[in-house]
Amino acid sequence: MNPEFWNDSKNSKLVLQKIKNLKNKKDTYGKIEKELINLEEMNELLLLEDDDALSNDLLNSSKKIDKEIEKLELATLLSGKYDSNNAIITLHPGARRNRISRLGWNAL
Repeated sequence: MNPEFWNDSKNSKLVLQKIKNLKNKKDTYGKIEKELINLEEMNELLLLEDDDALSNDLLNSSKKIDKEIEKLELATLLSGKYDSNNAIITLHPGARRNRISRLGWNAL
């Protein structure tokens, strides 16, 4: 690492934030991978013998891991260069809005 790295606080802050984000993603991925292996093992046990409690655990764990995977997918989709910045959205009424205003709300 360059000895001047810490002297440039703006750049060092950005680099450390990237490292933190990558570490969090790696940890989340590792957690999901372990859970999937656990689900596979639970499924193999259920194939050997029918157990209602284990079946319920498998179902609940599957739902939980599905939500975690969805969050990871969303985080991956929103991990572009500018995705950590705020956004200002302005909505303008289009032609349809004007037509509705002329017809009145009862026409809907």
